[in-house]
Amino acid sequence: MAEFETVLYDVKDNVAHITLNSPDTLNTLTTQMIVDIDDAMKEAERDPEARVIVFTGAGRGFSAGHDLSGRPQAEPPPDAPRRGSVEGRFDYEEEYYLEANLNIRNLRTPTIAGLRGHVVLGGLMTALMCDLVVAEESTNLWNPSVRHSGTGGEIMVLPWEIGVRKTKEMLWTGDALDVHEAERLGMINRVVEDGTLDAECQRLADRVALMPPRALWITKRSLNKLQEIQGMLQAYEHHFLMHQLGHATDEQAEWNAEAAEARKDGGLKDWLAFRDGPFNEQAKREYR
Repeated sequence: MAEFETVLYDVKDNVAHITLNSPDTLNTLTTQMIVDIDDAMKEAERDPEARVIVFTGAGRGFSAGHDLSGRPQAEPPPDAPRRGSVEGRFDYEEEYYLEANLNIRNLRTPTIAGLRGHVVLGGLMTALMCDLVVAEESTNLWNPSVRHSGTGGEIMVLPWEIGVRKTKEMLWTGDALDVHEAERLGMINRVVEDGTLDAECQRLADRVALMPPRALWITKRSLNKLQEIQGMLQAYEHHFLMHQLGHATDEQAEWNAEAAEARKDGGLKDWLAFRDGPFNEQAKREYR
């Protein structure tokens, strides 16, 4: 059985289980974890015994998103663009965010994301690359990226899941999306009681695994192509380029500089307070 540094991998009864395994950091998506996810997904696709993949997170949440700890990344190759340059950021995000997530979407094997707790920013983007999504009732679906002068993530997946108007509301307020509303809009297939996620994912995976695997692959490919004909991949590509432009704006540079000052003494907690404080205060305001 394959072993990875940051994810758990197991295959039993025709179901491959891939579990993000950094619960102390709410499974933040470090570079190593992204590499491990990619390798584990490909391992499952090669395994003839794995007819379905269940993708979950250990501990209190699926994933709090991309790593914001400031920990150093692996050294780039000698011929790579300068770290921190526009070219360097573009190459890194294209490989580890855009392509790695599309690899999940394009797997031949059906995938089920099982969500609990925090599913934030990059964690939400990655989860929504899966074919089916099951979530516990208390799951927190949150993308506050515009609050810190972001652009909704490297892949603008939300309009294809919940529609354009709801996407605007979710991103322009930075508020979480109620999990039952997410189910009604089509982002979530099933909402289940807290504490039952693993059993319900297994139940659904067992059901799907009974289907003829070639027929599953043909229908998945056909439905994915339907989205592509509607322009989804072109929309993803366009947004990725606009996202890179967003990184280069004076507005983001100024926000990052002010947030860095807030973070000097209090760390990430103060960074989050700087980002979310005005929105928390506004939420307390009475309107009559």
